[in-house]
Amino acid sequence: MPVITLASGKGGVGKTLAAIVIGAALAAEGTDVALLDADPNQGAHRWATQTYSGANLTAYAEADTERLAALVPELAERHAVLSADPAGCGNRSPVICIGAADGVLVPATPGEGDIIEAQKMVNFVRSTGKAIRRDVQPRVLANRIRRGTALSRHLLAQIEELELPRLKTALSEAVAYGELGFVAALPTSGRPAPAGRVVR
Repeated sequence: MPVITLASGKGGVGKTLAAIVIGAALAAEGTDVALLDADPNQGAHRWATQTYSGANLTAYAEADTERLAALVPELAERHAVLSADPAGCGNRSPVICIGAADGVLVPATPGEGDIIEAQKMVNFVRSTGKAIRRDVQPRVLANRIRRGTALSRHLLAQIEELELPRLKTALSEAVAYGELGFVAALPTSGRPAPAGRVVR
């Protein structure tokens, strides 16, 4: 079944938020989703087990990389979709989750450090795929985008200039996302933007 891994070596880009949003959005549609938190901070697992009140989302936490390597394929077989949130850096969990992924999302927020890290991670995902002889597709996920601001336009322009593959949809700088750690479900109000534009 599909395995979606969120990956970045830089903190603060919204990796855990994106893992939660993807998992909870699919679960709300009735999909059986596993949310795997391999980050020692366990932010995604905490939200899913202590705050989230919906159905169809089962959370797992495993920071030990030996156990993680055995758990990922097991969860991929057990659930319809696996959304994996590995550690940012410093251990082998990103390699394990990237190697098992059908797609890797690389979150990037407006800022020079984020675009540099996104480029490095895209290259790392591609190299990992070649090493294990699998076609692992990376996509940059533009996050915290503010419609009409120069900083957000710059991020999107840099992604294009560096020819990095990206999702047509982005996550906006919305208060509801910042509040997600304290609320039991994804926001249901607001209008989605057309494909290729920013989600408000």
